[in-house]
This record gives sequence, C-alpha cells and structure tokens, in this order.
Amino acid sequence: MFFHRSLKKTIQKALKKTVDEFSNCVPHFVDYFFYGAYDIGPENLVIWFLFETDNDLKNARDSGLCDRITSTVIANLIAEGYPKEAFTHITKNVTTDRIRVVNATQEQAQSIIDAIANRQAHVSFTTKEDIDKKANGDYHLYFQ
Repeated sequence: MFFHRSLKKTIQKALKKTVDEFSNCVPHFVDYFFYGAYDIGPENLVIWFLFETDNDLKNARDSGLCDRITSTVIANLIAEGYPKEAFTHITKNVTTDRIRVVNATQEQAQSIIDAIANRQAHVSFTTKEDIDKKANGDYHLYFQ
C-alpha cells in the first residue's frame, strides 16, 4: 500500500491530542515517542509511553490507565486519518521460537513477539527507571 503523504504529521497530531487528554492523569507518563516504517506499511508503527518508575507503570497497568491510553491513541490516530487496518491483527507466519528480546520484561517481550506475529501498529509502555537499570539511561541501546 502506498501513501501519498507522510503519516508523520497524522501521528504527531494524534499523539498531541492524546497527551493533552491525559495531562492530569496519575500516575503521569513523563515521555513518549514513536518510530517505525509506517510510510511503507501503517502497521509498522510503534508508540512508547514512559513512566518515571516501575511502580508508576505497575499502578498505571493495574488501574487500567495503560489500556485507556492505548485505546485513546488508536481512536485519535484513526480520527486523524491513520489507516484503521493498521490496528487489525494480520497473522503472519512467524517462527517465534527464534526471536530473542533483550532488555525487556517477560510481559514486554511477549507483547513485542505478539506484535511481530500479528503485524499491527503497537502501543507499549516502559519506565525511565527500567531504561536506567538495563541500559544505563541510553534510550538507543534500550530500544534496539
């Protein structure tokens, strides 16, 4: 599928809207970013939200905040014109026993493997604390 305009502005607008909607949430995420080959295929989008501490992330997951952020991001992306097909599971023939995820919790690793096997745009969460512990604060090293 070829797109005539970059999806980057669409993603930026949707994320800004999401960030504004959750500006008063507790616990509060402290950073977010996105990457991927989304202009080649919109399912190749990865969005990360970062909380300060592992405990903040646990509280956000336990309270359903992460689920609400995920569904809001997806709704905002679609409302801004991002192809909704990017969020449907397109199961690929992937041999997951040969995939190795490093510097991730078991839950993060399974989420990443599921996203690969079920090609779709992906929203994930981590913490600055985890990045500091596992990659000495180096985002590039942590997310590779």
